[in-house]
Amino acid sequence: MTTNHIEEIFSDYITTDKTQFAILLNGSWGCGKTYFWKYTLENIAKQNDYKTIYVSLNGINKIETLDHQLFIKLLPFISNQENKIIRNATAFFGNVFNKLSSHYLKSSLSEVFKGVSIDTFNFSKYIICFDDLERCQIPVKEVLGFINNLVEHKNLKTIILAHEPEIIKGDGYERIKEKIIGRDLKFELDIASTLPNLFAKYQDNTAFYDFLSGQTAVITDILIEYKQDNLRIISFYLDTLSKIYPGLKNADPKYIQEIILFSAVIAIEYKKGGLPSSDYSDFKDLDIIDEHYYSIHIANTSRKSGKEDSDRVKKYAEVFYERYLEKNVKTYFFYPSIYSYVLSGYFDKTQFEDELKRRYPEIIPKETQAFRALLNYKFRELSDEDFKTLTKNVLQYAEEGKYFIYDYVQIANFFYYFINNKLISESKEEIDDVIKKGLDLAKKQKAINSKILDNLLHFADENPDVTVIKKLVKEIHYEIKKEEYVANGNELIECLVNKDELELSAIFKKHELSKEFFQYADDKLLFEALLKIPNKQLFNFTELLQSRYTSSNIGEFLFEDAEFLSKLNVSLSTYLDENENIEQPRKYLLSSLETGLIVIIDHLNNTRKK
Repeated sequence: MTTNHIEEIFSDYITTDKTQFAILLNGSWGCGKTYFWKYTLENIAKQNDYKTIYVSLNGINKIETLDHQLFIKLLPFISNQENKIIRNATAFFGNVFNKLSSHYLKSSLSEVFKGVSIDTFNFSKYIICFDDLERCQIPVKEVLGFINNLVEHKNLKTIILAHEPEIIKGDGYERIKEKIIGRDLKFELDIASTLPNLFAKYQDNTAFYDFLSGQTAVITDILIEYKQDNLRIISFYLDTLSKIYPGLKNADPKYIQEIILFSAVIAIEYKKGGLPSSDYSDFKDLDIIDEHYYSIHIANTSRKSGKEDSDRVKKYAEVFYERYLEKNVKTYFFYPSIYSYVLSGYFDKTQFEDELKRRYPEIIPKETQAFRALLNYKFRELSDEDFKTLTKNVLQYAEEGKYFIYDYVQIANFFYYFINNKLISESKEEIDDVIKKGLDLAKKQKAINSKILDNLLHFADENPDVTVIKKLVKEIHYEIKKEEYVANGNELIECLVNKDELELSAIFKKHELSKEFFQYADDKLLFEALLKIPNKQLFNFTELLQSRYTSSNIGEFLFEDAEFLSKLNVSLSTYLDENENIEQPRKYLLSSLETGLIVIIDHLNNTRKK
């Protein structure tokens, strides 16, 4: 049933005099029933001069408690001196607070309101919304009996919100439902009309609000296609977009569409339980899906398994594809930063910006064009003039440090070959000088790639002079890598100094199994930082440190940490021994860290590779 139809039925209901039935708004969990009441039906009621009261039945286990809850909801309205009943209630209201004061709020609700009933209240201009009927712990027959007393004898306008399939239906449920419920309305969220209300949450963030308004049609189509009517999931999705949005301001529209779709399918799948938080770094092959995925990958998998597709156990990526991407795969692109953010809560803005940059067509620099044209086996096909020009250009760019440090191995390989075959006039010494000057400049880019280095070192060289250059590149690689590791250690220390608790958790998660996290850190600086941080952060640091080493075989991965942690423990033990007058609980927290370090070091030793 459309929301417009429900609004019309509701309007007829509240304008009909002396009704003796309630309305049931029936819909699944999270579909927006409560939201619809608060932002639509409640307004209709107020426009017709009704006072509205909302009561959640969630967790209520006694009719007396429900009676008292309803009475409390009525208290704000009894200041109006309309009649004798209200005046008596007002007098009682004062007595209640006297009681509360005298008992210091320790009296039970039943004692405070003993002898008081809502039966004396005039409900003629009130409408009550009873929510979460299926979560009430009172037998549903009793709850409906309580509501029926108000509806039938007080002519109280009443709307009940529930997901009926979850109601435990006892003896006589259908009979009493038929007696009390005049209209059983199936609620289905109208995405198009609801989204603008959800967007209103972001009005203070003008830029993002305007972005959402401009993308309303796209977001609406996605949510409708995936039959997404759960307001909690939709709100989570919009919050996800709000976090990503700052990196989208200048993005190409086609990449914006990719991100809107990708964020939606990952958010929906995560909130529905298909992607647990523990998978934040496991892409589950979602990163290999493209428009050719189904026709190539699935067909190959089926053929290799020797089974028909209907008999084969499908991989997660296949299920994901069929669930979300059969119609939208051309707009799908996997963004690791968004995936990890949805599952973990940590958003790496720099990573996202890099991912977005890589989506744009590559602009090949002149130095790269010259490198590719000259340094391959097809150099023999070049004209004499082109060969001469390219060798001159590549050497110039190389000396200026324009190339990736690993490219200098290939430059050495080819130019030594050119020298040995008298193809160029430069000497080996001149080429060596160019390469060394270029590497000295290129290393300032701080750009390294361990896989490329491993690949270079895997193959032997016919020319020992090339091996010398390769060794130099390797040294530069590890020099930069060490600087990177030191920066990671400094990142932790800086976070402690700045007392940033959220960033502290993010740093430990980011370097979860990193062997170099502590290897190049300065234990003295870290110790000094620990002495200055508040107790709460010291406790958090100890907890995060211990959680890093909980695995039963952690020594196989992080045994190198033991040396650093031992140094830290020595500093901490010395400090505790030399300072007897440390205040509590500071001393307790430092002692706990000391004990934790000893346990961790023993665990690393016991689980290391033999």
